[in-house]
Formats: sequence, structure tokens, C-alpha cells
Amino acid sequence: MFSPPALLVSAILGVFLFSGGAEALASPVRDLPVLTDNALYRSGKIKSSKCPDGALSTQSFADARRTIVGLWGCLNASWSAHAKRAKLPFAPAKLVVLSKPKQFCGKKWQKNINARYCFTTRTMAILVDEDYYLRTRVIYHFQYIAGLYGRHLQSLTGIANGHGALSYKSETERLEQARRGTLQADCLGGVFLGSVWKSAGHDSEGWPALLELVKGNADYNYDHKKDRRFARGKNIVHWLDRGFRSGDPGSCRTWTAPSSRVS
Repeated sequence: MFSPPALLVSAILGVFLFSGGAEALASPVRDLPVLTDNALYRSGKIKSSKCPDGALSTQSFADARRTIVGLWGCLNASWSAHAKRAKLPFAPAKLVVLSKPKQFCGKKWQKNINARYCFTTRTMAILVDEDYYLRTRVIYHFQYIAGLYGRHLQSLTGIANGHGALSYKSETERLEQARRGTLQADCLGGVFLGSVWKSAGHDSEGWPALLELVKGNADYNYDHKKDRRFARGKNIVHWLDRGFRSGDPGSCRTWTAPSSRVS
């Protein structure tokens, strides 16, 4: 079994270019409003919109790029409209699709990283190599791309900076904080997906099938790779589905959730 790019949304700790023990030392965030009481959580439900699925193919780099660019355009349009209604700060996210690793945002591309986000240019770079477009089922693109965009939203709303400012008492707590961030991005991705599913997902394998795939691959990575940057499958699915069903960014408060829900 392989780790598809979709799953890397929940382990893509290198997507932001900043640096920032015992399980009992890990804990929810209590005293940082930018994370716990952000205006994004009070912005209300996102409105349904259409996202044409015309080029959902991953048979070649060109096809995969077309798919990504199309979904990215939908994300920019949908979240821009939502931010305008809620009077939130917004700027569209730029996108670069790479066929091979290259220097990005002034730094060398790290091994085993599929995407990186640059704060200074508000640009997401996504690496589309053979593993991506030959071994990834089309349904994964919905979750993968939507979750990556969640990182841009975290940047715009100050959540990313708040995360970077957090202190921690142990490596366990640092990793938990990282999982809270990636799971929130997954949840925000789910919010968008729920709003466009009737148009963009109508001929896919279906939402339950996507959740099953995400859970299975996450559990494989958790049990075999033992890399605790990855959350357990049940928790990734919980937050993804929570955002999808609620349609509300306010449902994505991973920072205050119990440690067991972000493990």
C-alpha cells in the first residue's frame, strides 16, 4: 500500500515555511484567541456553488495539472465569496504545479514533501510526479486540493502565525500541535467539499468511499511508519466529515479539542 498525496494533507508539516514526551504533557490550546476564537469560526456556513468536474483525470501530468488548476479556481472563487460576505480578510492563493522538485520560496525542496506554501507570495506549490498521477485514484484530488487550500485560509486569518508562536513542553506536544493544524486544514477542506459535492463529486465514487480510503491509508501509515505527524485514520475522517456535513468553518476548532480527538 502506498501513501497517496491525499493523505499527505494530514502530514504535510513542511507545507508552511516557518519553524516553530509523554502523552499527558499534550493538551488543548486554551489562551490564544487567534486559534481558539478566530473570526473565521463566526463567519457562518459556506454557500453551495458549482465546480465543474470536466477534467478529473490523472493519467498524465497534463491531465493532473488540469484537474488541480480547475479545483484551485473553484476554491479561490468559493472562499473569496465567503470571506466577502463575512467581511474577512482575503487574497486569492496562487498556484504552481511542478513536475519535479525545485527550489521554492528561497529553499530547497525537501524529500518526501508533495506540497509547500510560501507566506510571502501566498503561493502553493504542488509536486505532481508519477506517483501522483499514476497511482492516485481520482476521488482523492477533491480532498487533497481542498485540504491544501485550508493552509492558505489559516495563513490569511492569522491561525498559521498563532500556531508558529505556540510553546510546547515536549516533542509529543509539538507533534500534537502540528496535527491540530493539519486536521483543521482537512476540516476546512471538508467544508468546501460539502458545498460543491453535488456538482464536483456527482460522478465520483462517493463520499463514504473517500472516507474509507482516507482512513485505510492513514491507519497504514500510523501503524507501519509510526510517524506521529500523521493522525489516526478515525480522527482524520472525523474532522473531514465534520466539515463536510456542517458546511461551517466554526466546526473546525481542532485547537480546543481533546487530545484523543487529534491523536
